Amino acid sequence: ERYLDAETTDPAKALASLGGAAVILATAPSGKAMSDMIDGLGVGGKLIVLGASTDPMTVTPLQLIGARRTIQGWPSGTARDSEDALSFCALTGIRPIVEAFPLEQAAAAYDRMLSGKARCRVVLTME
Repeated sequence: ERYLDAETTDPAKALASLGGAAVILATAPSGKAMSDMIDGLGVGGKLIVLGASTDPMTVTPLQLIGARRTIQGWPSGTARDSEDALSFCALTGIRPIVEAFPLEQAAAAYDRMLSGKARCRVVLTME
């Protein structure tokens, strides 16, 4: 598992230099961000789209055909999905990356989330 900061590196190039990803879970609500990741998939790689977005994804048939890549939408949010995800994280040591805001800044946190500027999960703290 690797975390790549899209603001400091080109994640698709970084993944390709590592041999390409078998799976990319696209949670960002951005069609452009998802499109930018396609070339980071390895041969037979799958982009699983979890983030809901109204802006389109851009992909050429050659990006998919040449390396047998696939794009799959996946609804999430059921209790079973959450349980499976938490179990997977516990087994593999995956930790969330969050932007923490004190409760007093809830409005600013909400605005950041809605604007798409949040690069990870926005979390309110009670401190």
